Order: sequence, then C-alpha cells, then structure tokens
Amino acid sequence: MRNYYQIKTVASAPPRRLIPIGKVISVTGLVLAIVSFFSALSSSANIYGSLSFTFLLLGLFFFVDGLFLVIAASRQQEKLLGLRQSLLEDDPQIVASAEEFMAQRKALTQQGEITGIFIVHNAAKDLYYVGQSAKAIDRAAIQFLGRGNCDVYADYKYGDSFNVRIIPLSESGYESLNELKRAAIQALEAADEGLY
Repeated sequence: MRNYYQIKTVASAPPRRLIPIGKVISVTGLVLAIVSFFSALSSSANIYGSLSFTFLLLGLFFFVDGLFLVIAASRQQEKLLGLRQSLLEDDPQIVASAEEFMAQRKALTQQGEITGIFIVHNAAKDLYYVGQSAKAIDRAAIQFLGRGNCDVYADYKYGDSFNVRIIPLSESGYESLNELKRAAIQALEAADEGLY
C-alpha cells in the first residue's frame, strides 16, 4: 500500500499568501530595530533612551517572528506542492478521460466501489473540481450526468475535455475524507491551480 499523502495541512491561509506577509513583518521589525538602535545611541540615559530600548526589542521581536513565518510557510508550500504532484502526476487507482470513465463506469463499480476523493480536471480551461464520497466512482460520474456541479456539467456539455482521477482514502494516509479533500484543495491552491 502506497502512502503518498502523509502531509497534514493546518494553515488557515495558503502558504503562498503568508510568505509575503512574513516578509513585510520582518522588514518592518528590522527598520524599527535599526531606527530605535540609532535613537538610543544618540540619546543620553534619560526616559527617551529607555523608550528606544523598548522599541529596539519590539523591532527585533517582529523581525524574528516574520522570519519564522516565512520559513514555516515556505516549508508548508513545498509540502503542498509535493502533495499536488502526487495527486495529479503519480498513479492513483483510476485515471481516465471523461469519455473513457463514463464508458467503463459500470465495470469499475462491479469491481467494488471506492471510498475516496475524485478530481475532475477541465483540460480546456485548466480548472479542477474536487469531491468526496463513499462511492467515489458513482459520485464522479454524476458530474457528467447533470446532477453534480452545474458548472462542470455545463462545460462538459459544451465540449470541454475532462479527465477524472479517483484517489482511495485507504491508500492516502488520512483518517477521513474531509481531511483528504481539504488537503487536496489546499495543494491545488498552493500551485495556483484554478478551482470550480
């Protein structure tokens, strides 16, 4: 059993958005620390000198905090990009074009339904739709029958080319479908992929 999805994502904002925020915090802290340092050097040992020292410490705190935010967000971004690659480029259990998938749907369900997530990719518009189900094969097929996501169905009906991937929960390393779906969506967002 392969374990490609061992990454647990916890950030509330995508890491690619946190990196510039961390840089701004760090630079602001550095500027505050430098200004406070020179202010403390130029003033004598009076109340302004102690106030400059306080701002120096505050500036150093922001500088270090910003650096930690950049480092943590960069590491998480790398992990999410690795997860995106495993979702879209490694071998899941089922990969097919929409036409092949719909033609083989009954044969696939006879082999046994899969509890997991499905990723529907509109190749023409480069958009992704991620869904989850205890019956992922049937739920993915519903998208092309007009009973799922209306935008996916409209694009399919008007001739856009689609691919379908099914990723079983049992091979994911995640404990629940919600966790696996959330991680897949965050991984796609980290790579700036468009979502329905």
